Amino acid sequence: LRATRDRLAASIEEARKSGVPEVELRPAERQRREMHSLIQDLRGLVRIYCRVRPLNARERRGGEEEVLSVAGGTSVEVVGCSSGPFAFDAVFPAEATQEQIFEEARDLAQSALDGHNVTVLTYGQTGTGKSYTMYGAPGDDGLAVRMVRDLFDRIGSRRISVTGSLVEMHNNRLVDLLDGPDRAHSRSALSLRRRDPDGDEVHIDGAVEWPLRSAAELLDLVKLGTSRRAVAAHALNSESSRSHAFLTVRVLSAVGGPAGTGVDSKILFCDLAGSERLKRSEVTGEHVKEAIDTNCSLSALGNVIEAIVHRQRHIPYRNHKLTQLLQDSLGGSAKALIFATCSPASGSAHETSMALKFVSRATRVANTFAGSAALEGPCTAAALPPLLLGHDWRPDVPSPPSRAPARARAEVYRYRPLLVV
Repeated sequence: LRATRDRLAASIEEARKSGVPEVELRPAERQRREMHSLIQDLRGLVRIYCRVRPLNARERRGGEEEVLSVAGGTSVEVVGCSSGPFAFDAVFPAEATQEQIFEEARDLAQSALDGHNVTVLTYGQTGTGKSYTMYGAPGDDGLAVRMVRDLFDRIGSRRISVTGSLVEMHNNRLVDLLDGPDRAHSRSALSLRRRDPDGDEVHIDGAVEWPLRSAAELLDLVKLGTSRRAVAAHALNSESSRSHAFLTVRVLSAVGGPAGTGVDSKILFCDLAGSERLKRSEVTGEHVKEAIDTNCSLSALGNVIEAIVHRQRHIPYRNHKLTQLLQDSLGGSAKALIFATCSPASGSAHETSMALKFVSRATRVANTFAGSAALEGPCTAAALPPLLLGHDWRPDVPSPPSRAPARARAEVYRYRPLLVV
């Protein structure tokens, strides 16, 4: 499927450079879009990854040992813990590079250009590398910067507008990190609304959006916004982020969508606050309220993710403002990746185990495949019949609304010939 999609995409690009009008490329572009979307869907409604960081200097000085065991690149176990091992789409050991992390998300910039919302979340206790995975460090760009650079590479000379905004959720309040000369002068509270009362698309009213022309401009936006983020010192980190941060990259185009319609999609990068227990962080005073609200929001997020992967009739988005904001970014046609970042240190074994348990809730159900020839077991590449050039997997029966019974919501794909020009 991937090889056929890539050959078709290359042919479309050659035709575009040769001056073939976009209207004549629509049938082939529609085929490429559907093939690309199917490839992403077959990999899972929500894809879960685990990243293990190295022991830090403080842990080495304290004589802590590594208690995480990675097996086969897809399984991780906390040594001495009764639960586990935990299986994920991929597990990245301490020596994994930012480029290897990006490879798992490389195709998602194209999904955004095709009109799908894309979501990337980082989850874990404080100090495990959530922000590093998302934003990187000087000279070592993180996932957000690499994905946006790939987005602009794919846009090329096409007339597509890209904007960026950065908002934090602190104590259940939304604060614009790009508005005003500093955090103290930022708007005290933004509000959420739906663009269409009958739809699921969520918009943050009043958030400042920067026009972006390159990944370098996004990096400037991130540097400014993260410098204003709410942080505090506690037992695990001297500069712990006390809020969820939402970096939204919006893609707007007059053409490029289905049947030549416009595209209005977004890539949402969500750097979640630390998931450690209140007892572990040893916070006091007003920071206790922060920790309690963070844990409530993460619990609500876990319930939403579990409901999505189990295709439940009701998805509890309204249980917290965090999940309300993510309503158009998790479920439906959105593509979602979750990276669980973990410490290998023996002193953090309980927090690591709890983080792995949390994200493993989204891995219990695999996408299933139904078609003209019955297939048994989860839908994997090995389960598909051989693909012939000039043929494509296309959804003949779209998914009904989420209120329909689970059996009716199952996507049905049939194999049928389709001319490739």
